[in-house]
Amino acid sequence: MNSIQFPFATQDWTLGKNRALALQAAQVKSVEALSGALWVTVSGSSQDFFVQSGDHITIPCAHGQVVIESLGDSGVVRIGQHAEAMTWDEQQQSFSHAVYVSIVCPMVRGLRKAADWLDPSPTVIRTAH
Repeated sequence: MNSIQFPFATQDWTLGKNRALALQAAQVKSVEALSGALWVTVSGSSQDFFVQSGDHITIPCAHGQVVIESLGDSGVVRIGQHAEAMTWDEQQQSFSHAVYVSIVCPMVRGLRKAADWLDPSPTVIRTAH
Protein backbone atom coordinates (compact mmCIF):
# COMPACT_ATOMS: atom_id res chain seq x y z
CA MET A 1 0.00 0.00 0.00
CA ASN A 2 1.45 3.36 -0.96
CA SER A 3 1.06 5.97 1.70
CA ILE A 4 2.14 9.56 1.93
CA GLN A 5 5.58 10.05 3.43
CA PHE A 6 5.04 12.53 6.24
CA PRO A 7 7.98 14.76 7.26
CA PHE A 8 6.97 14.38 10.91
CA ALA A 9 6.11 11.67 13.41
CA THR A 10 3.20 9.36 12.65
CA GLN A 11 1.06 6.87 14.53
CA ASP A 12 -1.16 4.24 12.91
CA TRP A 13 -4.40 3.19 14.62
CA THR A 14 -6.90 0.48 13.78
CA LEU A 15 -10.44 1.59 14.52
CA GLY A 16 -13.03 -1.15 14.94
CA LYS A 17 -16.71 -0.75 14.19
CA ASN A 18 -18.30 1.98 16.35
CA ARG A 19 -14.93 3.01 17.76
CA ALA A 20 -13.58 6.55 17.84
CA LEU A 21 -10.20 8.12 18.44
CA ALA A 22 -9.99 11.58 20.04
CA LEU A 23 -6.80 13.64 20.05
CA GLN A 24 -5.88 17.24 20.79
CA ALA A 25 -5.93 19.27 17.55
CA ALA A 26 -2.69 21.03 18.53
CA GLN A 27 -0.90 17.68 18.23
CA VAL A 28 -2.42 16.51 14.94
CA LYS A 29 -1.15 17.86 11.64
CA SER A 30 -2.89 15.45 9.26
CA VAL A 31 -5.11 12.36 9.00
CA GLU A 32 -4.71 9.67 6.34
CA ALA A 33 -7.05 6.71 5.75
CA LEU A 34 -4.83 3.69 5.12
CA SER A 35 -7.92 1.49 4.76
CA GLY A 36 -11.64 1.98 5.11
CA ALA A 37 -13.55 5.24 5.24
CA LEU A 38 -13.24 7.73 8.11
CA TRP A 39 -15.37 10.51 9.51
CA VAL A 40 -13.22 13.28 10.99
CA THR A 41 -14.67 16.02 13.18
CA VAL A 42 -12.53 18.95 14.25
CA SER A 43 -13.85 21.21 17.00
CA GLY A 44 -13.35 24.80 15.94
CA SER A 45 -13.97 23.92 12.29
CA SER A 46 -17.34 24.48 10.65
CA GLN A 47 -17.19 21.26 8.62
CA ASP A 48 -16.69 17.55 9.04
CA PHE A 49 -14.37 15.59 6.77
CA PHE A 50 -14.98 12.23 5.10
CA VAL A 51 -11.70 10.55 4.18
CA GLN A 52 -11.65 7.52 1.89
CA SER A 53 -8.90 4.89 1.78
CA GLY A 54 -5.74 6.42 0.31
CA ASP A 55 -6.84 10.02 0.93
CA HIS A 56 -5.57 12.45 3.56
CA ILE A 57 -6.51 15.81 5.03
CA THR A 58 -4.60 18.54 6.82
CA ILE A 59 -6.17 19.59 10.10
CA PRO A 60 -7.36 23.20 9.68
CA CYS A 61 -6.92 24.45 13.24
CA ALA A 62 -4.68 23.94 16.26
CA HIS A 63 -7.20 24.11 19.11
CA GLY A 64 -9.93 21.81 20.36
CA GLN A 65 -10.12 18.12 19.54
CA VAL A 66 -9.94 15.91 16.48
CA VAL A 67 -12.35 12.95 16.63
CA ILE A 68 -11.92 10.18 14.06
CA GLU A 69 -14.47 7.40 13.57
CA SER A 70 -14.55 4.48 11.16
CA LEU A 71 -17.60 4.54 8.88
CA GLY A 72 -17.51 0.83 8.06
CA ASP A 73 -16.63 -2.29 9.95
CA SER A 74 -13.08 -1.09 10.58
CA GLY A 75 -10.47 1.32 9.31
CA VAL A 76 -6.80 2.08 9.69
CA VAL A 77 -5.82 5.70 10.20
CA ARG A 78 -2.39 7.32 10.13
CA ILE A 79 -2.05 10.41 12.31
CA GLY A 80 0.65 12.90 11.34
CA GLN A 81 1.81 14.71 14.45
CA HIS A 82 3.56 17.98 15.17
CA ALA A 83 6.47 16.06 16.68
CA GLU A 84 8.86 18.97 16.95
CA ALA A 85 6.41 21.04 18.98
CA MET A 86 5.54 18.29 21.46
CA THR A 87 7.46 17.67 24.65
CA TRP A 88 7.89 14.14 25.96
CA ASP A 89 5.13 14.77 28.56
CA GLU A 90 2.73 15.99 25.86
CA GLN A 91 3.43 12.92 23.72
CA GLN A 92 2.79 10.62 26.67
CA GLN A 93 -0.41 12.50 27.56
CA SER A 94 -1.68 12.32 23.97
CA PHE A 95 -0.95 8.60 23.73
CA SER A 96 -2.54 7.91 27.12
CA HIS A 97 -5.69 9.81 26.16
CA ALA A 98 -5.90 7.99 22.81
CA VAL A 99 -5.56 4.61 24.53
CA TYR A 100 -8.20 5.59 27.08
CA VAL A 101 -10.73 6.71 24.45
CA SER A 102 -10.17 3.93 21.93
CA ILE A 103 -9.46 0.94 24.20
CA VAL A 104 -10.41 1.48 27.85
CA CYS A 105 -13.83 3.12 27.33
CA PRO A 106 -15.12 0.46 24.88
CA MET A 107 -13.75 -2.29 27.14
CA VAL A 108 -15.57 -0.88 30.17
CA ARG A 109 -18.81 -0.61 28.16
CA GLY A 110 -18.40 -4.24 27.08
CA LEU A 111 -17.75 -5.40 30.64
CA ARG A 112 -20.83 -3.53 31.86
CA LYS A 113 -22.96 -5.20 29.21
CA ALA A 114 -21.54 -8.62 30.13
CA ALA A 115 -22.18 -7.97 33.83
CA ASP A 116 -25.77 -6.93 33.12
CA TRP A 117 -26.28 -10.06 31.01
CA LEU A 118 -24.76 -12.35 33.65
CA ASP A 119 -26.53 -10.73 36.59
CA PRO A 120 -29.72 -9.03 35.39
CA SER A 121 -31.56 -6.78 37.78
CA PRO A 122 -33.62 -8.78 40.22
CA THR A 123 -37.28 -9.26 39.47
CA VAL A 124 -39.94 -9.18 42.11
CA ILE A 125 -41.48 -12.59 42.72
CA ARG A 126 -44.99 -12.40 44.08
CA THR A 127 -46.47 -15.28 45.92
CA ALA A 128 -50.16 -15.87 46.42
CA HIS A 129 -51.32 -15.92 50.04
